[in-house]
Amino acid sequence: MNNKHEAKISVSFYNFFPKMQRSITYPLLITWFLLLGSCKTYYVHSNIENRNLIVSDSLIPADSQLIKMYMPYKLELEKDMNRIISVTAEEMIKNKPESNLTNFLADLLLEEGKRISADLNRHFEPDISFYNYGGIRTFLPKGEITVGKVFELMPFENELVFLKLTGKQVQEFLNQIAEKGGDSVGGIRFIISQNRAQNVEVGGELLREENDYWLATNDYVAAGGDGLEVLTQRSELIASDLKIRDVIIAHLEKKHENGEPIFVKPDGRITNE
Repeated sequence: MNNKHEAKISVSFYNFFPKMQRSITYPLLITWFLLLGSCKTYYVHSNIENRNLIVSDSLIPADSQLIKMYMPYKLELEKDMNRIISVTAEEMIKNKPESNLTNFLADLLLEEGKRISADLNRHFEPDISFYNYGGIRTFLPKGEITVGKVFELMPFENELVFLKLTGKQVQEFLNQIAEKGGDSVGGIRFIISQNRAQNVEVGGELLREENDYWLATNDYVAAGGDGLEVLTQRSELIASDLKIRDVIIAHLEKKHENGEPIFVKPDGRITNE
């Protein structure tokens, strides 16, 4: 430390304590300040002990008021999730190029899409339906189907939307499905040949590139999900504001009330050459 800095400290100190004797030397003064600044308590570990702590409900008492608040909702939710809404005649699994489960979901989407578009007082009804293969997360077992099982099948909050596409865009869309080896489609038939969709039929008639077609699908792929950017080129999009999972549940409930079990077989809508 230089002399100028030492002098500044001594003057300040003496002004603060005017009665302090001037006999205190600069080194002693600096030492005193250093000691004041370093007066801290230090702890030294002398021993380390390991123990297992048991956590139990008795240590953290439950908030009875909170339990009273959420318990009715919890019981109601569990009751609804266990509610039987359908019966399947056989196990339904997804597979490519088609399967009973993928066909069932696509046909359901097309059927309900036609009803919903009519309810919305729209000037169209869907010609084609599509649900992306990766969005089908599990299978439907043989026998009773509960609401909870549908939530497992469709855990995402996807909504039903309608897209207006040209025949050329539909062909490009189906070519991408063909490259993936098949998918969940309804209202159409085609042959996969050299990774392309050939002999495409929509509603029993050959696809025409100059025609317009309406596709019922989910908002995820409508936004280009699963690499389907072609669907973002549509000329029109109409949202239903309905979650596809809710549409499925309502459809199954209606069939169940009418005593209709679910029974679907592959029908050759997608075949390999």
